[in-house]
Amino acid sequence: MPQIVAGRVIPLLQDVADVDAWARWEVVYRDVVILDRDGAPVGVFNLTEHDLSRMGEYEALKGMLLDAAEM
Repeated sequence: MPQIVAGRVIPLLQDVADVDAWARWEVVYRDVVILDRDGAPVGVFNLTEHDLSRMGEYEALKGMLLDAAEM
């Protein structure tokens, strides 16, 4: 269900038992799973391993999101 943040609509995936995306995509806690327009995972960025307060890490995630948006 999309969430509205600062006037923008942000897509958000909520895993449910019927789908069990965590197991299917083999994600771990604090993974940001980046999806293509069809909802298929195209990248994973773990927030425990990558500290977003570091500009390089922030830019890496931003780049991944922008790349996925262009697919």
